[in-house]
Amino acid sequence: MKGNAQRDRFLVSQILEHAEILAAIARKGKATLGSDDVSRYAAEHATELIAEAAEKVSQDFKNANAKIPWDQLRPLRHDVAHPYDLGAEPVNIDQLWLFVTRDAPRIARYLRDSRFPSERGGPRSK
Repeated sequence: MKGNAQRDRFLVSQILEHAEILAAIARKGKATLGSDDVSRYAAEHATELIAEAAEKVSQDFKNANAKIPWDQLRPLRHDVAHPYDLGAEPVNIDQLWLFVTRDAPRIARYLRDSRFPSERGGPRSK
């Protein structure tokens, strides 16, 4: 259990770090996301990393933090990482912008207030 708690704390810190990158991109505006390849790439990559880390947190952590849409992050990662599988254009900027400005900040807010299952099996602790 201790290993899961340490891993969960690390993964949460990584998700929050990538959410900060998305926040910085959001401050530049949607037009920049659509016109600046580096900003778009950074947003896509940060989104992939958030989804990948979210998949790796323990089920106990997911259960303790049910407000986070865990089941929606995996498909998001696939859509960002593999848009060409469906013959699509590179990532849809409108969908990416919604994640950057709406979903990622909400996930980050929930994670800042997240509860970690106790390492001793008792009550949950922060």
